[in-house]
Formats: sequence, structure tokens, C-alpha cells
Amino acid sequence: MPFDRSERISSHLSCLTLALFLSLSFALRAWSDDHVMNAHFISVGQANATLLEFSCGAILIDAGAQDNEHVDKLVTYLRSAFQDRPDLNNTLESIIITHNHIDNTRSLRAVVGQFTVNRSIDNGQMTRPGTANPSWVRNNATTDGRNIVIREIENSEITDRPDKNGLTDPIIDPVACEGTDPKITALSGRQSGNPGWSHEDFDNKSNHSIVIRVDFGQASFLFTGGLEETAIEDLLEFYKDTPTLDVDVYEVGHHGSHNGTMQELVDAITPEIAIISVGKWDDGKKSTDRFNAFHYGHPRKIVVDMLGAAIPEQRSKAKRVRVATAAQNFRTYTVRKKIYATGWDGTIKICATFDRDFRVTSED
Repeated sequence: MPFDRSERISSHLSCLTLALFLSLSFALRAWSDDHVMNAHFISVGQANATLLEFSCGAILIDAGAQDNEHVDKLVTYLRSAFQDRPDLNNTLESIIITHNHIDNTRSLRAVVGQFTVNRSIDNGQMTRPGTANPSWVRNNATTDGRNIVIREIENSEITDRPDKNGLTDPIIDPVACEGTDPKITALSGRQSGNPGWSHEDFDNKSNHSIVIRVDFGQASFLFTGGLEETAIEDLLEFYKDTPTLDVDVYEVGHHGSHNGTMQELVDAITPEIAIISVGKWDDGKKSTDRFNAFHYGHPRKIVVDMLGAAIPEQRSKAKRVRVATAAQNFRTYTVRKKIYATGWDGTIKICATFDRDFRVTSED
């Protein structure tokens, strides 16, 4: 029986090495071939943190954690990663914070304190919960030997351009690998003025998320942060009749919430693989703390159904999981398609080749 794309035995030793040592370590392995990248969707509970590793550098998209225990887990993961990539000199070329909510920023100060960070990129919203760590980074960008470039992205920088290809520059895209140079592009950012939304939608920081597209040769990834329906509709309208949103790997918006993904977006993406960064379904079930997947009801069955109908290929093995029909209401579900979640699978890695082959491995 032939291997499908994510299960194919690859000639790229880095992918094979990742699989062979998966049970022993979830750290990065030394690369033997510049024509691959690894995307690490790190299990940090009800939060987001994705490490993108290339042959000549690494970036982090979001630095969230559900609690202090998961902050330590993220720092430990990154430390182990850099130990196996000494050529990267404990350095993140950039941290991109899609939006300043605590599930995206709780680990930011700890990461900046432990590793060299050259650039910090966010949407510039610096009020209300979730902004303490971004504010600390701004205030300490040049203290204790640091030299962090701060970059804010407003949506007008993107929409005022004559093309509809998004926005990139050496700060947004600082990784320039010889022969396999990835392309990192911002597709959306903070709305400086209300574009006609309701007051509630405009006041919602999720709707001001930086949307990031990453292209590695023919392989492509999309990160929509916390965008909800109103902002998604504007994103779809702006990129209508273009292939800009059409990618292979989709990090599912807003932890798989019912309003973070809509059918029109899935139709535009045509994903082959979907990754949901989410906490375990019952983590917090017996707690009064509401900052967990159980109380939010993530991921929602309606979203998993939508993705399952769109994604053509199956996981190597079907998995029995729990999905929500409402907040605090979960049911057993068999996921067969290439839909992965940190709450089901632990940390998930996608090894992508320059010519668009993928291998998915997971912790659990």
C-alpha cells in the first residue's frame, strides 16, 4: 500500500530523523538537507506557540501558554531545540504575536529573557489584558544587551498597496536561506479606524490579528490568529479572485472556535492539513478557572466537520477524540482526515520539503 503525502518515506534525512527520535525527544534535530523546513505546533494548553525552523534561522509565531506550567514547558522545548541546533546560537530571528491576548503573549517575557530575539512584531494594541509582556518587551528592547527591533503592523499598510499580495520587508521576513529562501508575508493587521464593524467587533482584539502566510518553495502555511467572522469576511473580500489565501496547511483560527473558521474561508484555503492549537478537552473541567478548552468549548464540532469535508486525505490512523457542541459540552468523535490538535496529539510537527511533500508526526 503506497504512503500518502504525510506518511511518505522521505529521502530528506531531517524528516526521517525527526520520526526516528520522536519517542525520545521533541527537540529539533540537526539538518542534513537545506531543502526542508519544520513547523512545530507546540502543546502549550489553551494557547498558541508555533516554531518555524529553517536551515538558516527560526521564528516563533505567538508565545502563549495556558498557565505558568506551560510557560516553563515552552521555554524547555525551545532550549532543547536550540541545543540540537547550535548553529542558530539560541536566536529567534523574530517573534510574531498575532494579537495581544494572554493566550498569545503569556510566555513572551520568559522567551525574550532566555533567548536572543532580534525582532518583535505585533499589531500595536497595547491596552487591556494580554499586553503586559509586549509592553515589557518594548520597555526593555535595548536593556541587558538586547537589541530588539520593534515592528507594528497596521492593516492600512497592506490595503493601501497597489497589489493584493500582502506585506513583507526585511523585518517581517528576516530569514534568507541560500537556495531555499522562505517567504513570510503579512496579509492583515490592526485596523486603525473602524471599517464599518459593530462597536463590539471593533473592540474585540481578536479581529485585529496579524494574518501570516509562509511559503517554503511550493509548500504554504496560513496563520489567522484569532480573527472572527466579521474580520474574516473583510479578509475574504480583499483577497477575492486571488490565490493569496489558498494554502496547504491551515492553523485553525482561534483554537477551533465556532466563529474562528467559516465555510467561505475553508473554500478559499482548500487545506490539505489542519492544525488546531488547543488545550485538552477536560483540562479545567473541575476548576472554576475558565481559561481552558472545557469552558470555551474548543474545538467545535461544526469546525472539525467543515475541515473534514474539505481535506482530501486521511490520517495514517483514525483517532477517537472529544469535540464540543457548545461550551462545556463535549462528545466523542472519530477524526479520520488530516486534522490534528495539540489537545489530542500533543506537540505536532510538520516537515515540509521545498517541492511540497509533508510528513506529520505527533507526540501522542
